[in-house]
Amino acid sequence: MITKKRTLSLVTGLALAASIILTGCAPLEVPGPRETESTLIEAHEIVPEPGRTIAATPSETVEALVGYRIAVVTRDRSASSTALLDAARRFAQERRAELLEFPADASTIDGVGAALDRALAADPDLIVGLGAGVVDLFSFETAQLLEREFLIVGAQLAEPTDNVTAVIWDGATSRGSAASADGALDESAITEERGVDGFAAGVASIHTGVTGVVLHLE
Repeated sequence: MITKKRTLSLVTGLALAASIILTGCAPLEVPGPRETESTLIEAHEIVPEPGRTIAATPSETVEALVGYRIAVVTRDRSASSTALLDAARRFAQERRAELLEFPADASTIDGVGAALDRALAADPDLIVGLGAGVVDLFSFETAQLLEREFLIVGAQLAEPTDNVTAVIWDGATSRGSAASADGALDESAITEERGVDGFAAGVASIHTGVTGVVLHLE
């Protein structure tokens, strides 16, 4: 005599068998440890981790950036800030990009913050901070704006997130007041020519998807 319990077991077994027949009996393929490790290493080599410093060379190719809107934030009218602003203007003209300038009001305590607010309100494709004077404010604000893309030319953040790319070179490696610079700082090293190279390397890196890194110009 077949009990209710055995009948239930039989029905369950038949259902399971039918499921195997319908779906096929081939096992699910899962990458082995060696394959997974290889894939991770390859991906790491292609896209460096955020915060990593990598070598960069100026881009020789002049690519048109028609319709690309760049907003630059400057702290003051010092010689280095002026040189970087001139570099921004030259880069934008050569690449046919639209440049929006947002100088900080030196008479106010939060001049850089107000300038950044105006830059954000303009909704550009890229916001660029020029020199060491913007680093302290950018260090805090950019971490709250992960959906926006930022570039810093002539300085770097101590702990950048993946939406902040920086370009530095010897003499222009400031991390702001929160950390020591990578070597001695030299205002005379911040020139228009170096700034143009910095813009070219930074924008090219962002356009290829390598963001959050610190690019050191050779």
